Amino acid sequence: MPKIPEYTKEALDEALEKINTKAMSLRAIAKKYNIPRTTLQFKLKNPNSKSRFGPTPYLTNEEETTIAEWLINMARKGFPSKSDDVLDTVQKFLSENPRVTPFINNRPGQGWLKAFLKRHPSLVPRTSKGVTKASACVSETDIKKWFLEIKNYLTSENLLDVIQDPKRVFNADETGFQLCPCTSRVLAAKGDKNIYAVEQGNSKENVIVLFTFSADGRTCPPLIVFPYKRLPEKIATSMPSKWGIGRRDTGWMTADVFNQFITELFAPYLAENNIKKPVILFIHGHKSHITLQLSLTCKELGVELVALYPNTTRITQPADVSVFGPIKKMYRKAVRKFQSENVGEVVTKLNIAIIIKAIVDDLKSQTIIKGFQACGLCPFDKNAIDYSKCLGAPRSVEGTDRQTADYDENKIMSLKSLKIL
Repeated sequence: MPKIPEYTKEALDEALEKINTKAMSLRAIAKKYNIPRTTLQFKLKNPNSKSRFGPTPYLTNEEETTIAEWLINMARKGFPSKSDDVLDTVQKFLSENPRVTPFINNRPGQGWLKAFLKRHPSLVPRTSKGVTKASACVSETDIKKWFLEIKNYLTSENLLDVIQDPKRVFNADETGFQLCPCTSRVLAAKGDKNIYAVEQGNSKENVIVLFTFSADGRTCPPLIVFPYKRLPEKIATSMPSKWGIGRRDTGWMTADVFNQFITELFAPYLAENNIKKPVILFIHGHKSHITLQLSLTCKELGVELVALYPNTTRITQPADVSVFGPIKKMYRKAVRKFQSENVGEVVTKLNIAIIIKAIVDDLKSQTIIKGFQACGLCPFDKNAIDYSKCLGAPRSVEGTDRQTADYDENKIMSLKSLKIL
């Protein structure tokens, strides 16, 4: 490993100035400032070159700046990154842009991260506030501070006109559907205590559906995530027109699947419906969804991702507040109807999309609109929320630092300039 220089940029600049004024000889200046003569000679011949101290960074200045700016921007929108997130991002970047590095599997270590932070002093590791009881710790003050921070961000990015237009405000979230929902209450003879209903399918098997709703009451084509590496052709051909299909071993959402949703479903939907860009898409701040590539893609497509305050989906997320409840109720009813009309048949991955489509088609737009209003997202109004749902004790705003929208006991990458702790 090359030796780390023991001089500062200021010393280098002063030494070069001495050389240009010919106040001292090159040898004398090199000795005085403890700078190798070869370095001084190189700088004289290449005055526009940028000096970088420490071990070889392996990323260019432009690449590192892109990553640093992405971290800053994500934190401002409620997606602060942990140290591992940074290393994961670099690993993915190097895998997609191959070059020779000493990193195992293209993943840098803590030494590289430490040098990276030195080169970008606006980023600093902090220990975030621990929230072990999740939503029980959220207070009215927390949510109102989130509204203030997001409004400040939207103002700085000239997006206030977007948040005021219900056609350009969206919320995306995923929910699971059991192929065989739990049994409901039934009628039986008085006194009978052991009433059984034969399950018409596997009650433990489910699929994940990513829904996206707009503040003016529309539903975008959903994306269903199936637990397959290779999707059976019969399932693919059974999907409704324009709906998306995600594949994952576990059946849960991943960054790749979410990126697929943005590029193959959401962006085409915006174009087909002539929706003015940019648009705002509120999502929960799940780390597995957000990558540097996704952020760059969203920027190109005019999609502004904003994280909702953590552990408040029952308060601040329209999908949870007003939509998923009715959808699940309609689904259970639809499954019972299907089973009664098709004796001996069960709901499977082959026909579940058709059942869910019928539910989406019957979903009332006013149900969606009321959800955005109740969450204070559109119109953007912190006073629209029912703060009686907050279980956390009120805290004074004065004397507290502005917090990011990600709280756990691990270290996160935060900003000195924003005082995000």
